[in-house]
Amino acid sequence: MKTATLTKAADNGVNVEALLGAREALKQAPPAAQFTWRANCQWFEGAHSRSTINGYFGLGEEQTRETGFDIESDHPALFAATDNAATPLEIVLAALASCLTGGVASIAQHRGVQLNSVHVAVEGDMDMSGVLGIDPDVRNGFSAIRVKFHIDADASATEIAGIVAQSQKRSAVYDIITNPGNVRTTIA
Repeated sequence: MKTATLTKAADNGVNVEALLGAREALKQAPPAAQFTWRANCQWFEGAHSRSTINGYFGLGEEQTRETGFDIESDHPALFAATDNAATPLEIVLAALASCLTGGVASIAQHRGVQLNSVHVAVEGDMDMSGVLGIDPDVRNGFSAIRVKFHIDADASATEIAGIVAQSQKRSAVYDIITNPGNVRTTIA
């Protein structure tokens, strides 16, 4: 008896073949999988700053993008700041949402699931008593983060849940937030 394999067609704008090819190439050459990502930040005044992102190290050599990227950061006026940009905390939440969304698109493409829309809402709870030095026993960062997906796709609820679970499992930002690594600070 022959078994037929049904392949779903999906076009979510992700080149899965290229991703799988890169995965296989890095599997064959593990040192090339070692990447160093960079951001440089310049202070303007108050809490306002701009981070610039361009070069990184990967595939055994320095890499440069055709276009660099800037991300500005500030604090709201209620904290005596100029409110010129999102707070660093909001940027972290946006990074988490973006990483998970990109994962959903890639995994859905790989599984042949057509996405119609994806919206991710992320909220982080924080007691400002810690970061403002009011209570040394209160954590400076988020006490809780909630991620809520709204996905319209040509798939069952079970398939969508599997895509979200795989995205979470492979998300670098999710891992950074839930399993913090070693951060070392130096002064030059």
